Amino acid sequence: MITRITSLITVLILTIACAHGQAYEPLALAKKIFDKDTLSNIATYVIGEYKGRPHGGDLGKGAKTRFMLLEQTAESAVVNMTVLDSTGVGFDTYLHFKKETIWKMSAFRALAQTGIIDRIKTQLEKMSQADVDRVVAEVKKNGKDKFSMFSSQEEYNFLLGNAKLTLALDDHIVQHFVENMAVFEQLKDLAIAELKNKKNDEEGSIKLIAQSKREYERLFIARVSSGGDELGNGINFFIGGVIDNAVGYIYVQDKKDLPRMSPNGVIMIREIGAGWYIYKTT
Repeated sequence: MITRITSLITVLILTIACAHGQAYEPLALAKKIFDKDTLSNIATYVIGEYKGRPHGGDLGKGAKTRFMLLEQTAESAVVNMTVLDSTGVGFDTYLHFKKETIWKMSAFRALAQTGIIDRIKTQLEKMSQADVDRVVAEVKKNGKDKFSMFSSQEEYNFLLGNAKLTLALDDHIVQHFVENMAVFEQLKDLAIAELKNKKNDEEGSIKLIAQSKREYERLFIARVSSGGDELGNGINFFIGGVIDNAVGYIYVQDKKDLPRMSPNGVIMIREIGAGWYIYKTT
């Protein structure tokens, strides 16, 4: 009898959902919303701050999209949508969903306030080797002032590489990690060992392995730390960003220690493997 009642309730819920719109899983719904032929009844599939824009009709002519499900629970989901132009240049966005009787999209996110980083990258890329050498020579002669972007070839390499990595597609951020995994693992082990001696007498975010700054800057990592409100007790290999809009790698020994994704905090987490993840915040 109980089984029959449960079945009837399930049928009733599905009937109600179908009356208002077909029930899609988050990944399928993301593809529908950002298809070139946008859903005619898109209002059925939105909730909260997301009102149906942007959608597929807002993407540039010739734009291509790729989708990846980052997380799906009984109540929420996050889908990564990569948008590429005809030359392969693009950006990553993060579509947040909530489950009511059917799945609905609730927020559209991307790494924000990247304009200044892009301008720095462009300015550094325009410099010839002679330009770099001249700046380094002037700093050595006169000292570094507030107008000096860098004081050595190594610092120039870090600034340019860091800006590129901050703005890179998620696939490229993963590739950078994989290509340098051995060094990341060595630095992580040093950070964990140091953290064991610090976590009992310090609160908040703890800066780690300052003695290895040269090594992690070669990987275009700005700093290594642990703790803080959003990222918890993992090892944070911070790449870059402006104010609260950040991107980096995080290592956790136990997956349950990962921060929860939300539109107003950690907007994405993508697993790389062996306890390593990419994260972005807003």
